[in-house]
Amino acid sequence: MSSDTHNNPAPPHATAPQERIAAHSTHEAETVPTDLPKVGARHVTLFSVGVAIVFIAMFVLGYIPHRARLREANEIAAQRSQKPIVDVVQPKRSAGDTELLLPGDARAMQETLIYPRANGYLKKLLVDIGDHVKAGQLLAEIDTPEIDAQLNETRAALQQAKANVTTSRTNFELTQSTFNRYESLAKTGAVTSQDVDEKRSMFNQARSALDAASANVAAQEAAVQRLTDLQGFEKVTAPFAGVISGRNYDVGALLNPAVTGPGKELFRLEQVETIRVFVNVPQSYVSSITTGQEAFFESRNYPGKPFKGKLTRSAGAIDPATRTMRVEIDCPNPDDQLYAGMYGTVRLPISKTNTPLILPTSAMMFQADGTKVAVVEDGNRIRTQKVVVGRDFGTELEILEGLAGSERVVSNPGQNIADGLEVQVAEKSAPPSPAPAPAPPRQAEKTAQR
Repeated sequence: MSSDTHNNPAPPHATAPQERIAAHSTHEAETVPTDLPKVGARHVTLFSVGVAIVFIAMFVLGYIPHRARLREANEIAAQRSQKPIVDVVQPKRSAGDTELLLPGDARAMQETLIYPRANGYLKKLLVDIGDHVKAGQLLAEIDTPEIDAQLNETRAALQQAKANVTTSRTNFELTQSTFNRYESLAKTGAVTSQDVDEKRSMFNQARSALDAASANVAAQEAAVQRLTDLQGFEKVTAPFAGVISGRNYDVGALLNPAVTGPGKELFRLEQVETIRVFVNVPQSYVSSITTGQEAFFESRNYPGKPFKGKLTRSAGAIDPATRTMRVEIDCPNPDDQLYAGMYGTVRLPISKTNTPLILPTSAMMFQADGTKVAVVEDGNRIRTQKVVVGRDFGTELEILEGLAGSERVVSNPGQNIADGLEVQVAEKSAPPSPAPAPAPPRQAEKTAQR
C-alpha cells in the first residue's frame, strides 16, 4: 500500500505555487528591453577622464586665489618688517631781494568838479573836453540879468543910505551945539532945567539916528559886495592847470547853483601831469617798504613798458577790515600816456633780512587740524610738525612759521606716515657727469683746414 502511495502523482494544490512563480518569471523576461547599447571600456575611460578634469579645474580655481592671497600676506608682512624708505629735503630760504606785485588804481593828482555859482544862462563856452587849461584861465561866461539888476538896486540904496548919514550927522551936530549952549545958560539961571533936559533928549535922538544911518550904510555896502562877488561868478575860471575831462552844458542852458547832484557840474577838471597810483599793501610787507623808494606801474595798454614812480606817502595805519595799508605812488606823466582811472599792476622792489622758508608743495599734509609736514628726527623717526603757509608759487610754498630751516622734511609723505614711525632715508645719487662733446666729423675738419 505504501508503494502505491509513492508512485501516485502529487495532488493539484501542491503544484500551484511553483507554476505561479514560473509564470511571473516568464512575464518579467518578456518586459525587460533587449535593444540596450552595450557599455564598452572606451566609454568608461572617457567618463573617468572628464570627471578627473572637472576635479582638477575646481582645484586650480580654488588654489590660485588662495596662493595670491598668501603671497600678498607675505609681502605685507615683509613690508611691515622693513623700514619705509623716504626722500627728504631741507627747507631753503627765498630770495632776499624780490618784487611785490599788487593791483594799482591810477588817479589824477588833483580832480575837482566846477559848479556854477550864479543863477543865469550859459553865455559863452570857451573850452571843451580834452582841452588843457592853465590856472586862472577863463572857461565860460554866464549871463546873470537878475544879479545885475539887484546890484544896481543895492548900489542906489547905498547912495541913499549915505545921504541919510549926511543928514543925520548935520542934525546931530546942530542938536549937540544947542545942548551945549543950554548947559552953559543953565549955570547962570537963564534957562530952566526942563529946557536943558529937552535939548539933551533931542541930542541923544540925533546921535541914535546918526548911528542907525551909519549902520544902514554898512549893510548896503555888504549887500553891494555880495552881489558884486556873485556878478564875478559870471566868469568861470580854472582853479589849477589841468585837462577838462567833462562838460555837461551847452550855450544857452539855464544854470542853478542849488543843483549840485552827480553829473550836474559845469566842468570836471583833472591835473594829470603827475598820476598818483593807490596800492593796498598787505600787512606782512608793510615793514619792507619805505617812503621815497622806487616803484613801477604797468598797464595792459602798454605791455612791457613800466612807468617809473616813487612811493610818496602812506596812510600810516592798517585797515582792520582788509589788513592792508594804503600807499600812494606818484608817476610823472609828461606825455599824457597815463589816464586817470586806469587799472594796472604795481611792482614794489622789497628787501627782507629774515626771508621765509620754501618747501615743495608735495611735502604738505593738509589735515583737519591744520597744515603739517613730516620731519625726520635723530634716530630716523617721524615727527609731524604744524606749519603756517604763506604765498603759493605753484610747485612750492612759503613757510612762515613752524620750521627753523635745518630740518629734514619728507618730500612726499604718504597716508601711512605717522608720529614715531621709524623710516629709512633714501640716499641721493650723484648727478651724472656731463657726456663729452662729440668729435666733429672729418669733413668739417677738412673744411676748416682749407
